[in-house]
Amino acid sequence: MLAREALAAHRAPDRLSLVLRLGLARSLNGQARHKEALAEAQGADELYRGLSEDQRHPDTGAVELAFATALSGLRRDPEARLQAAAAHDACLASFGPDHYRTVEAQTLLDRIDGA
Repeated sequence: MLAREALAAHRAPDRLSLVLRLGLARSLNGQARHKEALAEAQGADELYRGLSEDQRHPDTGAVELAFATALSGLRRDPEARLQAAAAHDACLASFGPDHYRTVEAQTLLDRIDGA
C-alpha cells in the first residue's frame, strides 16, 4: 500500500519510480499476488527502457527477475525460465557470480528446472 501511495505521489518516469515499482513487484510476488506483480513488472520494464544506461545499471536484471518470479508463480514456467536466464546472464556479466541478484536468479532457475 505504501509503495502504491508513493507511486501515486511521484509520477515522474525516473529511477525512483523504477525502484518503487520493482519493490512493489517483489512485495506482491512475496505475497503470492503474481498477477499484480506481473503488471508492476511491466510498468517497471517501461520505466527501465526510458532511463539512460548509467541510471539503469544498478537495476540490471531486476526487471527480468521480477517478471520471472511472477511468471513462475503463475505456473508459466517456459516464459519464467527465459526471463530468469536473461536476469542471470545480465547480472553475471554486470555484477559477477556472488552478487545477490545473480544468486537469486540462479536459485529461481534451479527451482524452475526442478533442481
